[in-house]
Amino acid sequence: MAPSTYRGAFNIGFQICISTGQISATLINYGTVRITGGWGWRISIAMAGVPALFLALGALLLPETPSSLIQHSDDQEKAKKLLEKIRGTDDVQAELDDLVQASYASQAIKHPFRNLMQRKYRPQLVMSVAIPFFQQITGINVISFYAPLLFLTLGSGENASLMAATVMGLIATSFVLLALVLVDRIGRRPLFHIGGIQMLISQLLVGGFIAAKLGDHGSVEKGYALAILILICVYLAGFGLSWVH
Repeated sequence: MAPSTYRGAFNIGFQICISTGQISATLINYGTVRITGGWGWRISIAMAGVPALFLALGALLLPETPSSLIQHSDDQEKAKKLLEKIRGTDDVQAELDDLVQASYASQAIKHPFRNLMQRKYRPQLVMSVAIPFFQQITGINVISFYAPLLFLTLGSGENASLMAATVMGLIATSFVLLALVLVDRIGRRPLFHIGGIQMLISQLLVGGFIAAKLGDHGSVEKGYALAILILICVYLAGFGLSWVH
């Protein structure tokens, strides 16, 4: 339902919510770690139920999309009214006709999954599998979720590790917001190239520092730990510019 000129920005909204959630979780952990008596981790986990509740209740209020109305009920009049509400204009007949034609065309296709295996659709099929696959093996989940543990391994204290994770979350969210502004202006490909190169270089340097300085000692010097933190922030900034859209 997003306007075509802002579709890239709307797509990034999902990642903004993830980044905001990660920062919130880190800040909650930073506060609850000081609670004694075994209640800290219980409160931390229980707080995760708050956004889950909002999501569950909000899902009940979600409207159907015009495409869904046409595809499942063929109620073109209701779809037209919804389009007029979304676009803020009565001039939606051309877009409605496109949606109707696309719906009829999709319904006319038999064995759609079998058709996906045809040679002419192979590039789309490969990319639809390869992009999420490589997004995951960039290592972003390890960096995002295990950042406090990583810095504990490097010899930082518990509070310092959580604070480092908070800084990383703020950096990541800032660059996701920057991508939100830039994606529809300069396109996905330039951002993807810039962010990808940024991630590659920073990740190689982080691996080199850890391999050279951590060794079997279980900690690194403060200067190297700070350098690793900065490089991880650079890595997260690159991810925010590239893979999120």
